[in-house]
Amino acid sequence: MITLKPAKNPTPSNQKFGLALAGGGPLGGFYELGALCALQDSIKRVDLSDLDVYVGVSAGAFIAAGLANGISLNKMCDIFAFNKKAETPFNPDHFLQPAYKDYLKTLAKSPVLFGKSLLKWAANPLHTSIVDMLEVSGKALPTGVFNNSKLERFLRSVLSEGEHSNDFRELKKALHIVACELNSGKIAHFSNDSNNDVPISKAIQASSALPGLYSPVKIKDRIYVDGALRRTMNASAALKQGVQLLFAVNPIVPFKRDFNIQDKGLVAGGLPLVLSQTFRSVVQSRLKTGLAKYKSQYPKADIILVEPDANDEMMFKSNLFSYSKRDQLCEYAFQHTRMQLRRKAEKIESILSRHGLEINHVHLNDETRDIECFIQQKNSNMSWAAQINHSLDLLERQLKAH
Repeated sequence: MITLKPAKNPTPSNQKFGLALAGGGPLGGFYELGALCALQDSIKRVDLSDLDVYVGVSAGAFIAAGLANGISLNKMCDIFAFNKKAETPFNPDHFLQPAYKDYLKTLAKSPVLFGKSLLKWAANPLHTSIVDMLEVSGKALPTGVFNNSKLERFLRSVLSEGEHSNDFRELKKALHIVACELNSGKIAHFSNDSNNDVPISKAIQASSALPGLYSPVKIKDRIYVDGALRRTMNASAALKQGVQLLFAVNPIVPFKRDFNIQDKGLVAGGLPLVLSQTFRSVVQSRLKTGLAKYKSQYPKADIILVEPDANDEMMFKSNLFSYSKRDQLCEYAFQHTRMQLRRKAEKIESILSRHGLEINHVHLNDETRDIECFIQQKNSNMSWAAQINHSLDLLERQLKAH
């Protein structure tokens, strides 16, 4: 679904555009790629790798960092979803490296901890509960099943090649990556102005370290975990910088479907589905709370938010960490977003027009168009005539704004 938040106090556009991307595991990242391709393919005179401000949380940080570096959407699709870029091949193992060091550390102290637990029980067996014993022995469990340091090295190689940079201070665009400082529970910003000496790849590693799944990430003397614990999208980081047109994508929404009385509902899917629905509901609640505040806090800003439909069984039943069908997921998100754009085309165009933009109805209404069409179009070299047209489009956008 597409949620529109028109400016409460619209003024002539300042031509400052931004993008905010929420988390959602690899599944969310692939969905965001497809949705963003659909947005760029369906809106004239907008290049999502040439905006002013980018904000990314968890999985959204991967894409935000790439776009802020000027890496085009088609190139990111090649790297992450279609594996066409041989120089930097993406491998799902980058996400799924076991936390061997944590295992060894906890294994080494396990005998002592279990011994303490048994002694505690032996000292007072009638008044020592299982919870009391777990309180001691639970310290033997690793802090994460996987370690995403291999992912950090992969991102470092991608962001360091060519004219790209893994250094916040060298970026021409504003980039905000959000994590959570574990010991204080506070939001941590990594950006051009805050913690900017931390490599971008390291900030992404911290932002995507989902507790329990990935080991917390140590940067200097602090420990960080997934930024989604405190912020769903943190769009305010872009709006505070004067962005008046914000595109946003949130790939994780709670599932909603009408059940028959005889239907056991989500509980029939066991603990994984129950936990998934709980996580999605918390994320959505925080997102709606933030959006409600933005209208009064940033009255000159227009927001276009893209999300899956609440009754989308395909998105809900897909494993958040599934990689085998990532190309199909990108295509699915591409087509679903196009469908939603068509449904709200008139209202969306009224928002875009204030910023000198318009819907590309030829692309949007072409039922044969798929994500490969978009990728191939962007991959083809621009002719001199196309370059002139592109420049004229940008000039027209500026003129309409003044």
